[in-house]
Amino acid sequence: MTKLGVTISKVILCTTPHLDWDWILPFTALCSNNPPYDINGFTYFSATGGDAFTIFSQASGFLVPNGAPNPAYFYSICEMGFLKAFTEANPQLAGVLKQAGTNVEILGGGVTSPDSLLPHGEAFLRNYLTGTNWVQQAYGLFPKHAYVPDDFGHDSQLPVMLTAMGFQGVTFERVAGGAPTNIPPLKGQGPSPAQWMTDNGTEFIWGARDGSTAVAHWMQNGYGQGSNLTTENAVSAIQSYITANAPSSVTPFLYVPVGTDFALPVDTAACAQIWNESGSAVVAVAGTFDDYIQAIVDSGLLGAPQAFRPQPYYSGCYQTRPRIKRLHNDATRALLGAEIFGVIAGARNAKSCGGAWTVELQARTSALREAWLGLAPSTHHDFITGTAADYVYRGEQLPRLAAARTGAEGLRLDAMSEIAAQVDAAPQSDELPIVVFNQLGFQRSGLVELTVPSALDPSFFSSVRTPSGNVPLQPSAEGGLLFAATGESLGYTTCYLSPETASATSEATITTSNGGDSYVLANSLISVEVSAASAWAIDTILDLQSGDPQANILGGTSNQIGFYNDADGNNYRYAPEQGQGYPALTLDTNVTTTVTGLQVLETGPLRVRLQAELTCRVADADYPYVVEYLLVADEPFVRMRTTGACPLNYSAMTMFQLGAEVDAIAQGTPYHWDDAVQVRYWDGPSMQATHDFLIPETTTGAPLAAIYHGAMPAWGQGAQNSALLVGGLARNPGQNYFGWCQLPLPPGGIDPDVHTMEYAFRVPTGINVDSNGKADPGNGAQLIEALGYTTPLTALVAPGNSTNQLPAAVSLASVSAASVSAASVSAAPILTAVKPSEANPGNLILRVYQPSNAAMDVTVSLAGLRALGGTIQNASLVTALEQPISDAQTPTVSGADVAFTAGLALATLNVGWSAPNF
Repeated sequence: MTKLGVTISKVILCTTPHLDWDWILPFTALCSNNPPYDINGFTYFSATGGDAFTIFSQASGFLVPNGAPNPAYFYSICEMGFLKAFTEANPQLAGVLKQAGTNVEILGGGVTSPDSLLPHGEAFLRNYLTGTNWVQQAYGLFPKHAYVPDDFGHDSQLPVMLTAMGFQGVTFERVAGGAPTNIPPLKGQGPSPAQWMTDNGTEFIWGARDGSTAVAHWMQNGYGQGSNLTTENAVSAIQSYITANAPSSVTPFLYVPVGTDFALPVDTAACAQIWNESGSAVVAVAGTFDDYIQAIVDSGLLGAPQAFRPQPYYSGCYQTRPRIKRLHNDATRALLGAEIFGVIAGARNAKSCGGAWTVELQARTSALREAWLGLAPSTHHDFITGTAADYVYRGEQLPRLAAARTGAEGLRLDAMSEIAAQVDAAPQSDELPIVVFNQLGFQRSGLVELTVPSALDPSFFSSVRTPSGNVPLQPSAEGGLLFAATGESLGYTTCYLSPETASATSEATITTSNGGDSYVLANSLISVEVSAASAWAIDTILDLQSGDPQANILGGTSNQIGFYNDADGNNYRYAPEQGQGYPALTLDTNVTTTVTGLQVLETGPLRVRLQAELTCRVADADYPYVVEYLLVADEPFVRMRTTGACPLNYSAMTMFQLGAEVDAIAQGTPYHWDDAVQVRYWDGPSMQATHDFLIPETTTGAPLAAIYHGAMPAWGQGAQNSALLVGGLARNPGQNYFGWCQLPLPPGGIDPDVHTMEYAFRVPTGINVDSNGKADPGNGAQLIEALGYTTPLTALVAPGNSTNQLPAAVSLASVSAASVSAASVSAAPILTAVKPSEANPGNLILRVYQPSNAAMDVTVSLAGLRALGGTIQNASLVTALEQPISDAQTPTVSGADVAFTAGLALATLNVGWSAPNF
C-alpha cells in the first residue's frame, strides 16, 4: 500500500482503554460498578466494556497467563487515578500486574487524561507529576509520551509543556474539521487541521513558538478505531485499518489504538499472529505507542517542525459551567502560595529543630501532595470543561473542587500565619505590625486589602509605615483597610499600621455629573465614563498617557451584557458547532435592561468603586444582574465584576465595541502565548481559550487594548471583520448532550446558577509592541500585569508574641535575565513555582518561565534562602516531572546565585541546599 511515496510495512496494535475520571458516572462507580448503576433504564457499560477494576483484572490475565509473563502481549495504561484505586483495592491482582514489567506501558501517566486548553498550566503539570510520582514508586514504570485522545481541541503551544516534562511524543484525535461534525472553515479560512493532516500526513513534528517540539500523531479514525478487533475477525479488521490509515501515512508504520471508553482488553498478540499467518507482506505486532514513536523517528521521514493550531473542536465548553473554572484556578493559585510560604516557614524551623526538620519537611510535602492529588482530577477533559452529566457535576465535581479550594487556601493561610507569628518586627509607639505577602515570582507594587480582626479598632490608624515611608489607609466597603505596598519576589515584608497621617501621591477619583446620570472613574492613566443612558455600561475610555488623551478608544458602548441565542447548543458546543445547517449565535435584540439600583461603594483615594443593579428582561422573564467597576490608583486598567444567571437557551456575554476591526488576538496559553489569526468556522462569535491575558489587535497588529482575567477563558471576536470583542459570562444552552442516555435536561437547564465573573480592561499605552508597532507578548509585561491582577498582595496582622525567628523581610528567590540571544528582545523571566522536591523534600524545585522565544541567560538568586540560614550546595536542570535530563547543561553556582541558559520557555531547576544543624 502506498501513499505519499511510502509502502506500509508494519501495523502496531496498541491495547489501551480510555478511562474518563468522570462523565456519565462518578469516579467511584467507574472504578467498581457493583452494584451496577441503572440510570432511567440506561446502563453505561456495554457487553464489550466494564469498570476499571474489571478491565485491569482481565489485562492482568493477558499479561501474566498461568503465572508467567507473556512476552508477546503489551498493555498501555494512561490514567493513574484508576490504577492507584485498583492497586489499593486489589493488592493481589496488582501484584500480578507488576510481574508484567515493561510489557505494561504507562502512556501519559497523569492522575487523569487532562484537557490541554482550560487548566492552569501548573495544574496541568502537577496532574502528571502526581500521577507519575506514584506509578514510579508503585510499579517502577515511567511514561515517555502523552496520550490525549478525547480533548476538545488542543493547546497550540502544548509542546512547551510536553518538552518541559521530558515527553517525546503525543497522540490525539479531536481537531477542528474532524468527525463528527466535519465543519469546514469559512471561505478563504482553510484548511482545517483535519484536512491539513489528511493531505500532509498524520505523523509530524509539532513545534511551539519557543522551539519546543513533540512527535505528534493524529488518530484520524478515532481512539476507538481498533475496538472492533477480535480473534474471529482479525484478518478483515486489520486490513480495514491499513486501508483507512495508509493514505495519510508519511512513514511505513501504522498505529492502531485497540480500545475505547472503558473497553475490555483484547488479545492483540493472538490477533497479530492470525494476521501474520494470512500471508500479508505487512507485519502486525502487539506493541506500544513508544514502539510506534521510535519507529517513525528512526525512519527519518518526519521532516521539519510544523506550527500546529488544533482548536477549536468544541469551544462551547470554554464558557460552560464557569464555577468549575473559578474553583480550579483559585485552588491552583492557593496551592502554589502554600508551597512557597511553606518553604519559608519550614526553613525557619531548620534553625532550631535540627534533625526533626526532616520530619517536618516530609509532613509538609505529604500534605501538599495530597492537596494536589485532590485537585488533579479537575484537569480532566470532562471536568474543567463542565461537560459531565448534571448529577456528576453537582454531586462529585463541585463538592470535590470546593473542598480542594478550601484545603488549599487553608494550607496557604496556615503557612502565612506561621510566618507572621515569627517575624522580627520593630514597631514604634502605637504601631501594629502587619506582614505583606507576595507569592508571585517577581517584585511588584500594588494595593493590599487587609482584613481587620474583630478586636482591632481600624479608626485608630491613619497610615501604614512601609520600608519606603508612610502611605495612607483607606477603608474598604467590606470593613477592611486598603493601602499600597511593594512585595518582594516570593516572600514577605513587615509593615506597620500607624496613627501618623500620610497623603496619597497618586489618586483614583470618582465624580458625577448630569444630576447623577453619569460617573467618571479616573486616575493618572485611565478615565472611564459610565452612564444611566447606557444602563451603566461604559461609554468612554480615555488613554490619558497616549498622544491623544481625550480620544475615546472605544468604538461604542462597552461592557454591555449581551444574550446570544443558543437554543441548539449543548454542554459541549455552541449552536453553530453542531454542524452545517445549525444557526449561528445571534444577539437577542429584544432584551430590555432597566436600572434598579446604583451606589458608590468607595470614593478613594486608593480605590473607587461603583456598583449598579440591573434587571434584564429576556424571553418574558426578568434576570437580576449586578455590574461593578473598580479603579485603583496607578493601574492602567479598570476592573469589572458581573454577577447574574444565564437564561435557558442563551449564552451570556460581555461585549466591548473597540475602536477598530479586530484581526487577531494575542493571548496567554496554559504556559506560553500565541498570536495567530484565528481560523473561523462559522459567522457570529468565535471564542478562544485564553489564559491570564488577551490583546486584540488591528489588521496591522497594533494593540487595541488588553483584557486580564483569572478564570474566564472564553473570549473572542463577535463576528468576522468586526470591532466587537466578547467574553463569556455563563451558558445555559437549550440542549442536553446526555439525552441519548435517557438523561433529560435538568430543571432550569444545564446551568441556571448565579455566577460572578471578574475581568479588567487595559488601555493600549504601555502594552509591549515590536519595532513594527505590533503587539508582542514576548517581553512578559502583560503576563506580569495579569498575574498581579489575579493574585493580589495579601496581608496578615502579626500577633504580639512573635518569637522573632524570621527576618522582617524575605525574598525567597528571584530571577533575572543576563542576556537574550536575539539582541532586539527584552524580556523578563518569571519564577512560577517553588516547591520541595518529590524525591528529596530537602531540595528545592524552581520553575522558570521566559516568554522571549529566544535563548536567555538567566540567574536565579536564592539570597533569601541564604538569609534563612541555608547554603546552596548544588543545582541541576530536571524535567517538570523532576527526572534527570541526559546531557543537560550544568548550572553555575556562585554563592546564592544559580546561572544557566534557558533555551526554551520552561525550565525546572533542582537545588540542593543545607541548613544549620541539618
